[in-house]
Amino acid sequence: MSELAETTQFLAGREPWSLLPPGRVAALARRASGSYVRRGTVILAAGSSPERLHVIRSGAVEVLDPDGELITHEEAGACFGQASILEQRPSRFTFTAIEDTLLWSFDADVVAELVQVPEVLRFFTQSRLSDAVKSLPDDAPVLQVPVLEMLTRAPVTIDASATVGEAARAMDRERISAIIVTSGDRLAGILTDRDLRRVVAMAQPVDTPLAEVMTSTPHTIDAGALALDALLSLVENTIHHLPVLDGERVVGMVTSGDLMRLERSSPLYLAGDLARQHDVAGLAEVMGRMPSLVTRLLRQDATAEDITKLVSRTTGALWQRIAALAEERLGPPPVPYCWVALGSLARQEQALGSDQDHAFLVSDAVLPEHEPYFAELAEEVTAALEACGFPRCDGDAMATNPRWRQSVTRWGQEFGAWLSSPTADAVLNSSIFFDMRPIHGEQTLFTALHRRVLAAAPGSTRFLGHLASHANDIEVPIGFLRGFVVEKQGEHRDRLDIKLGGITPIVDVARLYALRWGLPQVGTRPRLIAAAEHGAQVANLLDAHEFLGYTRLRHQGRLVAAGGEPNNFIDPDDLSDFERRHLREAFAIVRRAQQGVAVSFQTQFMS
Repeated sequence: MSELAETTQFLAGREPWSLLPPGRVAALARRASGSYVRRGTVILAAGSSPERLHVIRSGAVEVLDPDGELITHEEAGACFGQASILEQRPSRFTFTAIEDTLLWSFDADVVAELVQVPEVLRFFTQSRLSDAVKSLPDDAPVLQVPVLEMLTRAPVTIDASATVGEAARAMDRERISAIIVTSGDRLAGILTDRDLRRVVAMAQPVDTPLAEVMTSTPHTIDAGALALDALLSLVENTIHHLPVLDGERVVGMVTSGDLMRLERSSPLYLAGDLARQHDVAGLAEVMGRMPSLVTRLLRQDATAEDITKLVSRTTGALWQRIAALAEERLGPPPVPYCWVALGSLARQEQALGSDQDHAFLVSDAVLPEHEPYFAELAEEVTAALEACGFPRCDGDAMATNPRWRQSVTRWGQEFGAWLSSPTADAVLNSSIFFDMRPIHGEQTLFTALHRRVLAAAPGSTRFLGHLASHANDIEVPIGFLRGFVVEKQGEHRDRLDIKLGGITPIVDVARLYALRWGLPQVGTRPRLIAAAEHGAQVANLLDAHEFLGYTRLRHQGRLVAAGGEPNNFIDPDDLSDFERRHLREAFAIVRRAQQGVAVSFQTQFMS
């Protein structure tokens, strides 16, 4: 075998080279130059500016951060140097041969050619994320950049009446990989390099109307959204460009390259790493990084709302990947369905140590012979979540329970029964189902059910009364003379349950307000803010929710840092005077909210 053939064969069997179109690998292999480096040789030093991409043909390379801490070992097939070339910055790491090593090296222009292929760009972007996370200093800024601040230029647009040739010339002139198509000042579509390749492949003429080849309903993002939202949308939809809208006006475009230029050590990139996994073991490994990342966010003084939103979004990405893998194995579902999250994940308020609560909404077209498929699917996704650190629900509120795996019509009947003929036990058991959010599958199934429940709830006064009574039954852990009420026995004796006694009552009150006024919001804070517009006094309750949530997360962070498992039980002796004083005040606010609900809904008449 010739040297060229050997190089081509080696590269073609490894990412990112295997992601290239047929024939490109051999052409690029001709431009490789080989070199041997002795063990101990520094190939690329931190702070230096590489001019070449290196591929390890044989041997091994050690990667150290500027403090000399080991980041990883790279072996045959691995690439390095491309990140600094792409960003035009010095290397953040030192790469040293720890064995006699054969390298193939490529000039920077090869890197530029490689990243023109979106799949390669994505590979280079996401493959660095885990290492970047490992090297993140504790005081690094949290990446929550508003999308509007990511825009560095006015949007490049072209009118929908233009031709493909005119669009291609505009893209070449502006050196962009996608162009926004407008009709007047409204978004009409988007044309990307991928669309142009399709035009060429189909031998369509350059005077083909743009409207015939563009994507006419592209995914978009609001200018007020965060980088997190942009990242998740790019990953979840397998795209690389997002037009940015301010209302209906196009104000720019965010690309995967823009995200590359942001602080890439953000834990938000967990979602990207999840999308690259092909088995449950890989997903579990990625999710294992979550506790330490939450701890880091706490050190950065992120709010409880931001942290729980991040945890929830990442968990949602995990669910989507699990569902996709399960459907790959089982085959496509026989009828549409929607996998919905319940409880804290639905409210986007998930902390560490949460269990799993979920259900299937299945199309009314479902037949009895379809049941085995959904039963197997439910067990597979539940087992996968368990493997990824989410215990099964003790109350069996999971799609593995046939009762929570029903057609939309049956779900409507279930909610109707809860609302029209409530009992105390039914309210207690059903309240979790009023916090529901679609995660995977046909979301219109959820939308129809949600609309129906919101329409019926405000008139269900007896149900709301029971719900208010239930919210008032929870004992806030503060006693006479404002001392804390702690667990009297068991594993958590002498500790207070901050979730059950503080956070849960606020969640219950917010849910009660949402159902009373038919509010579509699902999160506790959005529900309280929306309730305020109907006259509810919630300002102090919002503060209490944030303080209690932050205190719980900090407690969990301490446990994780000490090598323990996160829980919700706090030892009052571990709190500072400041924390004890404000915790008592937060509990007092919760108690007053319960008393207000009792008066408003006249819970004394509930039985």
